Amino acid sequence: MYNLLLGVQNVMQPEVLLALFGGTVFGFVVGVMPGLTGNMAIALSVPFTFAMSPVAGLAFLSAIYCSAMFGGAVTSILLGIPGTISNFPTILDGYPMAKAGKAGTALGIATISSAFGGLFSAVVLMSLTPMLADFALQFGPAEYFAIAALGLSCIANIGGGSVLKGLLAGAIGLLIACIGMDPQTGYARYTFGSINLLDGVGLVPALIGIFAVVSVLKSAEECKKVQAVSMPDVSSLWIGWRQCASLLPTWLRGSVIGTVIGIIPGPGTSVATFMAYDMEKKISADPDTFGKGNPKGVAAPESANNALAGGSLVPLLALGVPGNATSALFLGAIMFHGIRTGPVFFIEHPDVIYGLFAAFFIANLIMAPLGLFLLRYMKAVLSIPESLLGGIILAFCATGVFAIRGNPFDVLVVIVFGLLGYLFYKIDMPTAPLIIAIVLGPMAETNLRMALVVSRGSWNFLYTRPITLAMMIIAVLSFCIPLFSAILSKYKTGRAANKDAAGK
Repeated sequence: MYNLLLGVQNVMQPEVLLALFGGTVFGFVVGVMPGLTGNMAIALSVPFTFAMSPVAGLAFLSAIYCSAMFGGAVTSILLGIPGTISNFPTILDGYPMAKAGKAGTALGIATISSAFGGLFSAVVLMSLTPMLADFALQFGPAEYFAIAALGLSCIANIGGGSVLKGLLAGAIGLLIACIGMDPQTGYARYTFGSINLLDGVGLVPALIGIFAVVSVLKSAEECKKVQAVSMPDVSSLWIGWRQCASLLPTWLRGSVIGTVIGIIPGPGTSVATFMAYDMEKKISADPDTFGKGNPKGVAAPESANNALAGGSLVPLLALGVPGNATSALFLGAIMFHGIRTGPVFFIEHPDVIYGLFAAFFIANLIMAPLGLFLLRYMKAVLSIPESLLGGIILAFCATGVFAIRGNPFDVLVVIVFGLLGYLFYKIDMPTAPLIIAIVLGPMAETNLRMALVVSRGSWNFLYTRPITLAMMIIAVLSFCIPLFSAILSKYKTGRAANKDAAGK
């Protein structure tokens, strides 16, 4: 309790409160713009936290994370254009409500649902993370290697429609993670004689290239004219206490689903929102109304969407393992301030981590009233030409990355990874496995070699230490089950095709 009060005290500083409000507004505006994502906003903002205190910087990113996830619901409801794939279920009932003259009601439900899901996950984050971190204090190099292996195993789950492409992206990420000096011998690896690569590839420039530059290139290619689409009129946004009470069970179910999916490395936001929508439809007394403007069809996915945010930070803060691309960005920001995640975070920097807890809770608390206020100005935001917006984003990318170390090589890293990410996009290869591998590769290698030194070259620590054995079994299952599922699905498809050909 003392540490939590200390965190609240740190958040109440004017600098931190200003960062929370600024992050909420910025994240909301980015989330509203079709084609721009919260990941891009966070990646773009990480360099600018350099001048902030750790608490203010993480509070700023937390506010962006929460509000950007909610912002994607606005275009889903008003224009029928999902901000991200996770907002697609919101379109199914939100857009019909808007066309029926209930745009204000749909936006109000989305706002309160997002705030409820975020606050629910914030409570889980504050209560579960310290307990998990206390348990992790028993860990040594063998356990941390198993954790890294568990995190890396999720690349088989986040490969999109192709497990093979996910594995290939993860392999490329591991190769990139090997660039730099060997952690034990100090020999340079894959640096090609460049002193700029002795410390490896900069995580922040790489993430900015993958998210921000790729977003600009995709928008330039698609050349969307969102401002040409007419928006329905928005009436009162307040839905009333009676409707809030009727939607409370839906919010609770969606929040639980989103938080649990967020804690599990790999599935992603879209899984949580689709699961929440599907469950609500299955248990509904009138399932035929879903897809035609049922308010629960908006409440369920939006509560799950924001609840995933807090859940995804639990394994990152407690164990140092990012479960998705967004938590990997948070890891980069934390490392950027010279702070280690995992159990030592609670010991070495209790003011920072409990400040993050308090900031995350407050960010979700202010998101609802601030979001309702900002919704009045959506037409002005959506009228910004994408050509102008893309140029501004690229300028911020170059300026922010160069400001970190004053090294032009970091700008080159942004360009290279932007092109790499765009290539991945063109060949439909997921970038999440690439990012997870880049982040967890050094952790896995360092702890594996330390464990081998402790065991004098023996691999028996994999099965003689109970925690390590349990996590390795889970990692193997997590890695193999998607592979077997993909092989079985391909086999069934081929067999069905053969039967059809024989029948003809």
